[in-house]
Amino acid sequence: MEKQFNREDKLIKKLLNEAGTEKPSADFKKRIMMRIEARNAEIRPYEPLISISVWIGIVFGVIIFIAGVTYLNSDISFPGFNFDIPTLVNIPDFNLSRTMQIAFGFVALFFLQVPFLKRFLDREYQL
Repeated sequence: MEKQFNREDKLIKKLLNEAGTEKPSADFKKRIMMRIEARNAEIRPYEPLISISVWIGIVFGVIIFIAGVTYLNSDISFPGFNFDIPTLVNIPDFNLSRTMQIAFGFVALFFLQVPFLKRFLDREYQL
């Protein structure tokens, strides 16, 4: 096996020596620099990945979600008044370990970030 690689190595070296190396033209560097300077290099102002309106929407969505879950799973009672609110959906109790809760949180965060980051990178590096 070693001999085969040695033969291939010798053959490749021989072919490279026969082909030689190419030298760039005399004004190669100048042409490259002119192309770089010709590009319109504009500095974009900072734009956050998630805008303020989206953050406000996320906060309101979380508040509404928490209020809805609390409403569905609570019996509201005040002194002297008893409001019996029927539960529309019975949510089962989940007993997950702390490690599993953290794992679910990281996976959810990962799947939430991927579309935003992909869209950001597509916009940033489009040609």
